[in-house]
Amino acid sequence: MTAREFEARARDVMSRHYGVEWESGCRDLIKQFDMVSRDRTVVGDAKYFSLVRGKWPPPAKLSVIAEHVWLLEKTPAAHRFLVFGNQVEVSQMWLKRFGHLCQGVRFYFLSEGGELETLK
Repeated sequence: MTAREFEARARDVMSRHYGVEWESGCRDLIKQFDMVSRDRTVVGDAKYFSLVRGKWPPPAKLSVIAEHVWLLEKTPAAHRFLVFGNQVEVSQMWLKRFGHLCQGVRFYFLSEGGELETLK
């Protein structure tokens, strides 16, 4: 699966999970997030990350996660989330190191089989 294919699947699964439809092209928030509900109460982003060479920590990707968490925390939405695909270890690694600093952003992992797991 490619990152683009994952984002499309994540949009579908998260739309059903939250019971909302996503608006396309929303530009009035801090960042153009991958998923923004029409009423702006649900905002999220999809990340399809892997470990370096399949086994080592990915420092640049961990920084990207921190950036998105910070941006989501500044977004006035009732529900804020990141949904990850590919290797769950990347998001688990971030949560283990920095999860205690995260306020109000939910982490999910979407498997290739379509199962949605809440992380943390």
